[in-house]
Amino acid sequence: MHRRLQLWEAIVRLLADASPSEQGCFCLLREGRGLRGRRLLAVDPIFPPSDAWETQGTGHLRPTARWVSAAVSAAVSSGAGLLFVHSHPDPAHPPELSLLDETAVHALAETLAPMLEGPFAAVVTHSAGWSGMIWDDVGLVPIDRVVSVGRILRPLSPRIVGRIAEGDEALDARQADALGDVHSRLRDLEVAVVGSGGLGSPLAEQIVRMGVAGVTLVDHDVLDTPSNVRRVFGSTAADLRGTTPPAKVDVVGRHLDQFGLAPPVRRVRGDIRQEQVFRALLDADVVISCTDTHGSRAVVNDLPSTCMLPVVDMGVRVGSKANGALVALAAEVRVLTPTTPCLWCRKAISADVARAENLPAHERQKLEREGYLVGGVGDPAPSVVALTVLGAGLGACALLTLLSEEGDVAPCGYIVDGFLAYAMETQPTQPVEGCRCRKKLGLGDFFTTVPPGSYLLSRRTVSAPGQRFLGIRARRIGRPSRRSGSECGRDRTRARSGARLPRSGWPRALAGRAPR
Repeated sequence: MHRRLQLWEAIVRLLADASPSEQGCFCLLREGRGLRGRRLLAVDPIFPPSDAWETQGTGHLRPTARWVSAAVSAAVSSGAGLLFVHSHPDPAHPPELSLLDETAVHALAETLAPMLEGPFAAVVTHSAGWSGMIWDDVGLVPIDRVVSVGRILRPLSPRIVGRIAEGDEALDARQADALGDVHSRLRDLEVAVVGSGGLGSPLAEQIVRMGVAGVTLVDHDVLDTPSNVRRVFGSTAADLRGTTPPAKVDVVGRHLDQFGLAPPVRRVRGDIRQEQVFRALLDADVVISCTDTHGSRAVVNDLPSTCMLPVVDMGVRVGSKANGALVALAAEVRVLTPTTPCLWCRKAISADVARAENLPAHERQKLEREGYLVGGVGDPAPSVVALTVLGAGLGACALLTLLSEEGDVAPCGYIVDGFLAYAMETQPTQPVEGCRCRKKLGLGDFFTTVPPGSYLLSRRTVSAPGQRFLGIRARRIGRPSRRSGSECGRDRTRARSGARLPRSGWPRALAGRAPR
């Protein structure tokens, strides 16, 4: 079971400033459900007021019932869950919830969880790393890991021991020397690649050879034209001779599995604009988008803002003059995170083109003849394997940059021209104020599908300031509500009224703790 949690950088400063005393805060907690689990998103921190703590010291921390009640009211009115974050600044204390912490959080969850429309969890910060637990059907279950998502993806939890298989050290030797800490982060990473064609297939091969923990291929298309064999890694002329064209994810997945370098590649055959396919991406740590349609890219574009899931968006373009002379071989990289411009900010996608792509071919052709559409929408773009391999290499390098502590200084968008040996940073470099991506940070499953063939849209908009986010990864697919609608209504009314929780709502066990 994975979990990933999004918090604000200000929380880290709050906890550090109180040392050696313990400190804490609440955050609204939302989620995005994948096919294999949940992605937990902690947003909108609720910082402690001056009278927040009943007791606070080096080895104890206990909030007042009034502040707990106020936090619950804020969560219920926002339709969210609640996260409690607190510090263990003393190195002698455990780097996880102590037994006394667990007892206190368990009792609190039993009281608060029925009132909340989202999950309830608790996280501990420690010099050795971050860890925590979430309330689930069976009680408290451990959080898999915590990460920070800003311009870079920074793991905060201690690394999982034994993740690298025996014998892999020899395979990794030169790469580990080259990448340093980035290598260990890469080895823990699960990557989803959207598009298994000329750009996605060489990129998928590179990240498998670099030793990522898992790869998911997503594509609805089949290998049905001879030109594909020139560019799709793993394809052969024999793939064109079958009675049924093979799916691209199967052709590329079969090729990658033959290496024996990683777990079997997960293959998702379907259109990313369908919700079931889209949710497969939420189980990944990073998504690399190699699709060239505006509608599919608009869907992937929602991931960094709505679900705090970093995306590396790739594109290539061949330039030629009217006489057919080749003049450009351009590859473009756009790194999309909660703190960088989205594709709408960059004007890299168009709603009009996305709508046109969804039209039946005969309707699109009719509108083109009548002058309502520019010709060529939905047609395959000219390409060559030399350019797609260049783009794939740049995408793999962008992934490594995303994992580096020095990645903050790297541009989040750039073009490299293999014809002119020219590179440039693209604009804008900061999110555009008022863009839709700023209005749905951390909303998670506050989105819904629209009719088939259209791209996913956000259901609600909530602005949220901040520069960094933390994430938890979860594996368990959620539970049905055990309360009736009327019971939910009573809970929300009570929480909004500001009724104070009894003192027993926060067990005294949290007032003192001992190492496990």
